[in-house]
Amino acid sequence: MTGHDQHPHQTVAPQAGHEQQFCPACGSPVARVVKRRKVLGAFVPAWGPGPCRNRDCPEYVAPDPS
Repeated sequence: MTGHDQHPHQTVAPQAGHEQQFCPACGSPVARVVKRRKVLGAFVPAWGPGPCRNRDCPEYVAPDPS
């Protein structure tokens, strides 16, 4: 196991200066998350919509209990 395996690959992004994202299935607002991708040997941020927290949505994802 390397040091890179110990860090989460997805975190909640700060809201300041970023457009609001919406769930494609139900239209509810969702948090922006930053994932990382490798480009030329370096990890760069890739911003995108987070999971939907609307319980009535077919794409609902329960919050992590930790």
